[in-house]
Amino acid sequence: MPRPAEKTDSINFSPLGLLFGSYSLGYEHLWNGEHGLIIEGSFSHQTGTDTSATSAGGAIGYRWHWRGRQDSGFLGVTASQGFGTADAALFDANHQMSKWKLDVRATMLTANIGKRWMVTDALNITLRFGLGWAHYAVHAQTSDMDAKAAEKKVNDLLTLFPIGIDGELSVGYTF
Repeated sequence: MPRPAEKTDSINFSPLGLLFGSYSLGYEHLWNGEHGLIIEGSFSHQTGTDTSATSAGGAIGYRWHWRGRQDSGFLGVTASQGFGTADAALFDANHQMSKWKLDVRATMLTANIGKRWMVTDALNITLRFGLGWAHYAVHAQTSDMDAKAAEKKVNDLLTLFPIGIDGELSVGYTF
């Protein structure tokens, strides 16, 4: 009996992200079973007692599936860009709280390794880990001297450690 044609497309989302207010949706198209083009979008919103953060971003990437099909390990590269805002709360020596609005930007280029398991002929689980270069920038939306000093310290630290970490744990539908 001939083997059915390999499915070429997969849409995946992260169910764990739903628990944390982080939503991610990805699409992959495979050529010849082994060369994949990835497009991803994400949105997150978290709040705490004194802080909150909202971000959105997108990514594009390439994967080489070494078994030449969806149910395979893969090596890849991903380029991503994210934008967001956050409220920062700092306490001074007198326990007085100051709050500032921040703009945050992240650009990353990562190499990754992963695996997609086909659970049925259409459902899959994908796991990916990547590491690479990143550029982060924080900008305080105020001219307050303390906020600008904190902005400089954070940006200096982020420049010192330009590390990007990328990951995926998702479930998806292959068609």
